[in-house]
Amino acid sequence: MDDQKRFTLAMALSGLILAAYFFLYLKPAAERTSIEKKKEIEALNQQKFEQVVPPQERSALITEGTRIKIDSPKLHGSFSTTGMRFDDLTLKEYKQELDPNSPDVIMFTPEGAEHASYVFDNWVANIGESGSDHQWAVISGTVLTMETPVVLKYTADNYTAQRTVSIDDHYLITLKDVVTNTSSKEISLVRKGTAKQHGLPDDLTNFYIIQEGPIAIVDDHLEKIKYKKLEKKTKVQHQGKAGWVGLTDRYWLAAAIAPQDQNITADFEMEIIQGQNVYEASYATKPITFSPGEAKQSTGYIYAGAKERILLKTYETTHGIAQMERAIDWGIFRILTRPMSWALTKLGALTGNFGFGILLLTLVVKILLFPLNNKAYASMAKMKLVQPKLKKLQARYEDDRGKLQQEMMALYRKEGVSPVAGCLPMIPQAFIFFALYKSLFITLEMRHAPFIGYLKDLSAKDPLSILNGFGVLPWDAVPIAAISILALGPLAIMYGITMGLMQTLNTPPADKIQARLFQLMPIFFTFILGRFAAGLLLYWVWNNLLTLIQQYYITRKFKVETPLDKFFAKLKSKETKSANDG
Repeated sequence: MDDQKRFTLAMALSGLILAAYFFLYLKPAAERTSIEKKKEIEALNQQKFEQVVPPQERSALITEGTRIKIDSPKLHGSFSTTGMRFDDLTLKEYKQELDPNSPDVIMFTPEGAEHASYVFDNWVANIGESGSDHQWAVISGTVLTMETPVVLKYTADNYTAQRTVSIDDHYLITLKDVVTNTSSKEISLVRKGTAKQHGLPDDLTNFYIIQEGPIAIVDDHLEKIKYKKLEKKTKVQHQGKAGWVGLTDRYWLAAAIAPQDQNITADFEMEIIQGQNVYEASYATKPITFSPGEAKQSTGYIYAGAKERILLKTYETTHGIAQMERAIDWGIFRILTRPMSWALTKLGALTGNFGFGILLLTLVVKILLFPLNNKAYASMAKMKLVQPKLKKLQARYEDDRGKLQQEMMALYRKEGVSPVAGCLPMIPQAFIFFALYKSLFITLEMRHAPFIGYLKDLSAKDPLSILNGFGVLPWDAVPIAAISILALGPLAIMYGITMGLMQTLNTPPADKIQARLFQLMPIFFTFILGRFAAGLLLYWVWNNLLTLIQQYYITRKFKVETPLDKFFAKLKSKETKSANDG
């Protein structure tokens, strides 16, 4: 019976390790491969029915048709008067790569180019239309700046829409419309705004912890779906009080913001165009009725830029836009992640280095959790202290499991030890540290933030690894993608060492198989987490080190000898012997 229990537990632990390896490494890689294969198959199938046009150069497309230049403190580019398409925008303050001479981050690219993405907003008589082919005439203005708005007009058979386009000093474009019924009959019109992405973004992380894909605020609720999930459903719909719709990734947001006094239908859709998946997030107001000759005002917005928390929050109050801050993916532990991200940003600014901000915040959290940790580690130390007595009981009652359990419980009561006391304090800490872990992923200020020495970008992977001789050999840390799991850098190795040292302070399982599995876990997680962002590894290493110091201190406080003490004693003995021999 004991062998069966041990075998079952071993299988469960093995399953846990394999599940972690699958979900953290194999599954994301397999999903990426699956998506690419699916795209290839769909493209081949589509070619049977239509001739696929090869992508054109972005530089050529942004010169076609009538365009209004955009030049603001943070945005540069142009928009097309056809369909009011904002399809040529770059971010002045963010570079694609760490190199200061790298091109600016491209937010929008015209349809027809690779990775096309854009936002447009129009009036239509039929909710099934998009208005993307409407021809707007320029009434005044040639360049859209903070000081010079642009006025355009669209004329249909029975109505006109005159639009004043203005831009602020950040990423918000205002579309203020006056719509007039020019017919002798009552008409109904719908305002529609759409954000589109042709193919998957080239900077897609495809990581489970990050929301990448359509997102919306409808009826004051956050609605979202990942690109890969939308491929399976092809269409998702939400209805309610107006908010906004958009496409988001780790740091950027492209959104069409509806008039906030309307009710809307928000649609998330995916369709295949020219052999390519096209993802769309759109809103449509409920039909608005116009009497003959009646004119109505309507104001919408387009957001194209970085998800800067303070800025998004400001738009909620200054423009009345519903829950713009929710564009940042706080996750299910929002109540913890928001203050964590705020503190991380503040400490990074205070220290002048985002890496030191990570270290300081981790230390602050450790101090706040000190009482809980003390209780947990004290319980672990007591458990280790009674291990010799437990082994004697196990040997004495080896053939009587019932009696063994009774004697063990009696021993625990006598010694004031609780087997679960060391685990319970860890539960709230797990939520807190997951929130901190999440904050490191989503905090914009971490992007391209340096630490010290060779770590120039905490949001990127460690640039050194065993595979490039820690920078000695003239190639990347991961020269071949297939062996990326072997690319262990200095931070990953430090993580493995600190995790291994922490395990020496814990009471090992009595079962040899369990003990062996626990011994292998530091090695396993070192390889799995080794290619995560440097900032995350920095946090893990520092957290492990602080935990190790605290746990060692408490363990020694209870006069429990640890493997570390034995190791240091052995070193001291060798030094003494060497000195005597000398």
